[in-house]
Amino acid sequence: MKPTHFNTFQKTLTFSLFLLILSFNTLAQSLTSSPYSRYGFGELNTQSFAAQSAMGNCFIAYQQDSIAPFFINIANPAGLSGIKLTILELGGQAQFSNISSSSTKIYKTNTNFSYGSVAFPIKKIGGAAFGIMPYSTSGYKITSLQEEAAGTMTYIYKGDGGLSKAFVGTGIKPFMSKEYRFYSSKLADTLTKYQRVNRYKFYKFGNQIISNISIGASANYIFGTINQTTDVIYPSQVLYFNAKRQRSTQVSDFTINGGIQTHFTVDSVKNRSRESSDRQNKKVALKERILIGTGFYINSPMNLNAVQNNIIYNYAIDGGGNEKPKDTLLNLQNVSGSIKLPLEMGIGLSIKKGDKLTVLLDGSITNWSGYKNFEALNSELKNSYKISTGLNYVPNKLAFGSANYIKRIQYRIGGSFSNGYLDLKNTRVNHYFVSLGLGLPVGAAKYDARGRCDEIGVVNLSVQVGRNGTTTNQLLKEEFIKFNLGFTFNKRWFIKYKYD
Repeated sequence: MKPTHFNTFQKTLTFSLFLLILSFNTLAQSLTSSPYSRYGFGELNTQSFAAQSAMGNCFIAYQQDSIAPFFINIANPAGLSGIKLTILELGGQAQFSNISSSSTKIYKTNTNFSYGSVAFPIKKIGGAAFGIMPYSTSGYKITSLQEEAAGTMTYIYKGDGGLSKAFVGTGIKPFMSKEYRFYSSKLADTLTKYQRVNRYKFYKFGNQIISNISIGASANYIFGTINQTTDVIYPSQVLYFNAKRQRSTQVSDFTINGGIQTHFTVDSVKNRSRESSDRQNKKVALKERILIGTGFYINSPMNLNAVQNNIIYNYAIDGGGNEKPKDTLLNLQNVSGSIKLPLEMGIGLSIKKGDKLTVLLDGSITNWSGYKNFEALNSELKNSYKISTGLNYVPNKLAFGSANYIKRIQYRIGGSFSNGYLDLKNTRVNHYFVSLGLGLPVGAAKYDARGRCDEIGVVNLSVQVGRNGTTTNQLLKEEFIKFNLGFTFNKRWFIKYKYD
C-alpha cells in the first residue's frame, strides 16, 4: 500500500468537512415547497442516505455486506456495527413539484445539500459515525379566499426555515464471540458425541442469533428556526385595517434514538427428491448462503427546548403597495417553552442471498397524537403508519476490468406508502412513492498486501416519483420527482504504514 493513498483520502475528507461547515447554516432552508410543511414543525426529512433512498428508504434491518463497499445507516444506529472501513458520505437532492388544487396549478423546484457523515470501525466489535443533515423543513405560501360578514377575506400563510440535526452514533456486537465459543465448548462436544442432532441445532441457532445481535444508539443535537407569517386582508381598507401575525420558533436541544438488529444464516435446505432414501441426503447445501435478518428502532418522545417570538399588529397599504403598521396587538418575545416529539418505532426484515441480492421490508408507526407545541395539542395531527420495501442487486462486486464494469453496478428499486399524520377537513393526507437507483463504482478498487479491499468509491444515484395529498375537499395535491445524488468513499484508515 502506498502512503499516497492515505494522503489522497485525507485531502478528500478535509475538503468534504470544509463543505459541511459552509453548508451548516443552509441545511434546511430550501428543501421543500410543500404546503403541508405548514403543520407540526415542518416536513420531516428522510433520515437515511442515498443508497437507502433508492430502496424505498428502508433502513430498519439494513446491514452491511461482508465485502466493500460499505454504507452508513444512521437511521438505525445498530447497523453501524458492521462497518469495516472508514466511510465518508456526502449527498444532495433536487425536487421538482407540481402543486395543484381543483382549479390551479403551480410548479416548484428545490435543491440543496442533504447530508454529510463520517463513519469508522471500532476494533472488531462495532463502528461509529458522526455528521449533519436536515431534520425538518418549512417552505410554503398559501392564499385562501373566504366569504365573511365583511366580504371576501384573503388569508395568506407563509413559512420558511427548518431544523437541522448534528449526530453521533455507535453500534456494537457485544456477544459476537458467543457462537464460536459454543463450537469449542464441552456442551458441543457432548452433543456431537451422543449424536443429539436436534439439540445441537437448537443451541447452534440460539448462539448464532445472540452472537449476531447488534445494539446501537445515537445522540442528536436538533437546532434551527421556523418562521411563520399569517396575513388577514380585508376587502375594504377604509373600514378595516389588515392584520399580520409573525411567529418564529427557535429550537436547540438533544434527542436520542436507538435500535437493535440480528440475523441468522441458512446454508442448506431439505432435499425434496423422492429418488433418494439416504438420510444423510436430506439436506442440500446452498450455493450461496441466505442471511435472514430482523431489526427494531425507536425514536424517543422527548421534549425539545424552544424559544418563541410572537407579534400581531394591524397595518394599511399605501399607494405604493407598502405596509404601514398601525397598532400592535400582541408582542411576546423570548417566550421559553418546549416541543414534544412523537414516539416513533418500527420493525424490519431483510433477506440477503450471498452478496448479490438484498430484499428489505420496513413497517413503522408514529404517535403524532402525543405531539405538543408549547403545550398546545394539534387536533389535525393523527397517529400514522408507514410501509416500505426495497431491493438491491449487484451481479459481481469482485468483477475486474472495464469490460466487467456493469457487473459491479448496484441496481436498486423500492417503494413506500404512509397514510400520513395530517387529517384536514376529514381527509387523510397520505404519501407514497416508487424509487429506482444505481450504485456506480468509481475507479478501480485498491487492495492491501493481505488481499483486503483498502479503498473504493461509489456514486449513488436515485429518483423517487410520488404524490402527497389530494384535491378532495378543496385540499392540495403535490406530485413530485426527487433526484438524490450521493458520494460514498471507503478507505482503510487509522493504520501505521511501513516503509521498506
